[in-house]
Amino acid sequence: MLNYKKEIIYPLLAASLLISVVMLSLFYTMYNLNKIEKNKDFIDTQRFNIITLRNAVLDAETSQRGYLITNNVTFLDHYNEGKIQAYKTLDKLSKSSEKLPSLAPILEKIQRLCDDKFSIIEASTSVQLNAGSYASHLSLSKDRGKAVMDNIRTALMEADKDLLERRHTLSNRMQTTIRYSIIAGVSLAVMIFGILIFSYLHTLHLFKVILSSSNKVDHLSHQATHDPLTNLLNRRGFENRLQNIHDNAIIEKQKYAIFYMDLDNFKTVNDQYSHAIGDQLLITVSQLFQNCLREHDALARLGGDEFTLIVQKFKDKDELETLANRLINALKNPIPVENAMLSVGVSIGVAVHRSDAFTPKKLMMAADKAMYHAKNSGKNKVVFLNKAASQN
Repeated sequence: MLNYKKEIIYPLLAASLLISVVMLSLFYTMYNLNKIEKNKDFIDTQRFNIITLRNAVLDAETSQRGYLITNNVTFLDHYNEGKIQAYKTLDKLSKSSEKLPSLAPILEKIQRLCDDKFSIIEASTSVQLNAGSYASHLSLSKDRGKAVMDNIRTALMEADKDLLERRHTLSNRMQTTIRYSIIAGVSLAVMIFGILIFSYLHTLHLFKVILSSSNKVDHLSHQATHDPLTNLLNRRGFENRLQNIHDNAIIEKQKYAIFYMDLDNFKTVNDQYSHAIGDQLLITVSQLFQNCLREHDALARLGGDEFTLIVQKFKDKDELETLANRLINALKNPIPVENAMLSVGVSIGVAVHRSDAFTPKKLMMAADKAMYHAKNSGKNKVVFLNKAASQN
């Protein structure tokens, strides 16, 4: 009788011990996965902060350039906003170095470079304020400012590379942990059906966590490349799309065109009503533009009331002109916004890429120049870049 008890009790004790070990292992796995996921979220946040810092410095630099060119002090407000945002983001990144000590030297370098960059900008601005008009000798600081900006980009890329490597390491650890969890669940399923259910629920939970993380990364990536107001591509997203289209055009020997569009009378409407009304108007205008386009046309808002469009798969200039007139006619009638009827137009400059003679940057400049020809020749029209215009 005692032997029977041993035969019954010992396997149960062994099974109970095995179940206890597996249960402890599963709980430990869940803890590690949760810890790894938090670390990945932390790294994703820091990578987003790096993007925010770069954009803040670029915004400050662009605003300072706008002030130097136009002598409009409004640009100084935008510059100060960019500077404040840059230092706030630097502070967030500096705090993260407590968890990522290897980033500390890079962040200190970025801090010094940002200090140098803003010192150069403010020195140029001070000269402008004293001169009262654009001072030609400000170009002396241009090369140094560009060099510092290049160094900032390099340092930010170095920091992002370090974070990306850490993220890959965490992803590998997560995959290994998930693999271990599945193996443990299958092994335990042979002994106890209940553990199989637990393993299934646990694996399902992990998949949900992974999916949530993937969606979060996609959301951050979308924020980095899209305009928050209109949900169109922003400048960064547009430049990436333009470079891809340009590279494909070179390989496939295809042509594409850039429309550079600037709204007419928008500033007057914005000043007369409010920025909130102006924002609603921009949203409506972007929707009207999108209604005129094909699925593969790429529309972007660069900022303010400036839009750009990449057009592919067109036959000739007449087709482009028809599309441009369709965009102009989309704004022909007053647009209802809340209780107001607002009238705006659009001046469009068009430049066509025909060969590898034009880089994307030069093509953008050409389209911009054509747009200013449209502005200066009566507004609310389309102007195509010609050889004479491109040589001016």
